[in-house]
Amino acid sequence: MNGAVNEISGRSPVRQPASEEGTRDPGPILAIVSTIHFLLLIDLTSRRVVPLESHRPGYYGISWHPQGKDLVLSHDRAEHVTFADIGSYAASEVGVVSCGQRTTPGFLSAPHQILCASDGRIVCTNTGRNAVAVFDFDRPGQVQEVRLSDARWDRFNADGAEGDHLNSVFEKNGRLYVMAHRFTNGSKLGVFAYPGLELVEVRAIEGRTGLHNIWIGDEGEAISCHSEAGAVIELETNRLLWESGGPVYTRGLAVSRDFVLVGESERALRGQRGNCQCGLWMLDRRTWQAVDYFPLGPYGQVHEVRLLNVEDLAHHGHPFAGLSELRACDLRSVVAVEKMKASGRARDSRVLWPGFETRYGTPVAGANGARTAGQRNLCLISRLGAEDKPETQLGFRYELAKSHGESHVAVVVYRGNGSDTDMHALLINVVDQHRAVLQLWVHADGEWSIKPALDSGDVPLSGEVRLRADAEGAELSVDGRRVATFSVAQFPWRQGRLGIRWLGATIRPASAQATRSLHSVHRA
Repeated sequence: MNGAVNEISGRSPVRQPASEEGTRDPGPILAIVSTIHFLLLIDLTSRRVVPLESHRPGYYGISWHPQGKDLVLSHDRAEHVTFADIGSYAASEVGVVSCGQRTTPGFLSAPHQILCASDGRIVCTNTGRNAVAVFDFDRPGQVQEVRLSDARWDRFNADGAEGDHLNSVFEKNGRLYVMAHRFTNGSKLGVFAYPGLELVEVRAIEGRTGLHNIWIGDEGEAISCHSEAGAVIELETNRLLWESGGPVYTRGLAVSRDFVLVGESERALRGQRGNCQCGLWMLDRRTWQAVDYFPLGPYGQVHEVRLLNVEDLAHHGHPFAGLSELRACDLRSVVAVEKMKASGRARDSRVLWPGFETRYGTPVAGANGARTAGQRNLCLISRLGAEDKPETQLGFRYELAKSHGESHVAVVVYRGNGSDTDMHALLINVVDQHRAVLQLWVHADGEWSIKPALDSGDVPLSGEVRLRADAEGAELSVDGRRVATFSVAQFPWRQGRLGIRWLGATIRPASAQATRSLHSVHRA
């Protein structure tokens, strides 16, 4: 650690972990942090921050079974939910717990802290349902729930905070301690017998609300984060132990024999919490003075903090046995490899789409020339120049998404200059999970308009499109079946560049015969 540690506390509070032989290991002290979108590995010795993963967002709780080599994580998976009323809370019951490659079905509403308990079960705060859920991965579907009050939901509307907002759990000496945030109604600490889960006691925390985390020390001290005050307090005496000195939010607590780690988050509106600044405070356990601060970066608000390779007294005290595998993970390396692969796929894809260039959006290149446009990534490609031949054709394969969300693909005559404007579009649009229809849309003078309905009949959600055009007009077919014909006035194919526009769909080069025909047109 830096020199400020010795100056403030008289000695470094970081004690090196013991090796298996009982000698001091000069290796680093490691912590793991969850934010909304990331898991982070923090080397407290070198101050290095390594993003481990971000592909399972909604991270909150972190735990592991003693001797287990897999992290056990909770994920709320409800980024789209406002948590403003009972309807949104009901829609949020998609939260899961993962253990390595295993993941539960969605059954939790806004899960917060979790704990791999002494009996092998997983204790999880099912916060949206105002309960603590206890289950075993080996007994799917069997969930035991307990509550501090009769409220069945965390809240019913933006103004009615009837629930307890249970957010943290800690087990010690046959007791399960549960922290209740309780919005503005004054926090409480619930105590259950464990593993029986009989309610033993509910303690009101006088003058405090919005608390997170609970750790019960060997001397009976009860430590929690007073999040709203950016502080740490002792509950039995209601004493302020430490405060940050800034307008921040404290949440996440890890405790070694010598020091305490406290998660810090920049205060932000809900929509901005995923990319705000965050950090870790290190406090000396003897003096409760700050001895170091670790700025983590714009990874979003801290949800959980655990010590990995030393005894974490605010957890269950067992170091993580899968540390070597975890230290081999680095999201940045994974991203770098994938970016290089994506660039290679894009290069290979251009060979299979000769004469076309991307005009709008960033299609994701796949194998065999596939190009995918996600539901937030409208894409448009077109030929390089306007059509100057008396006849032409365009062919490609498409796959529309069957899931909810917008999905369509269109053959276009594009007259724009790099934006999604100025074109005629023969658009195949999804109707339901089984069929689509063909529509004619025109963008001119800054507005989209749909032309009178076409009697196209049902169009499949996937197939091969072929457009043939000459001086008389154009014909569009799907899988060899003529779907519709258009006059030159309806679809002026020579007044722009033929192309493809798609969203929530994948396109591929046409079959070999169609591709050869297409190539021959360009060579003509």
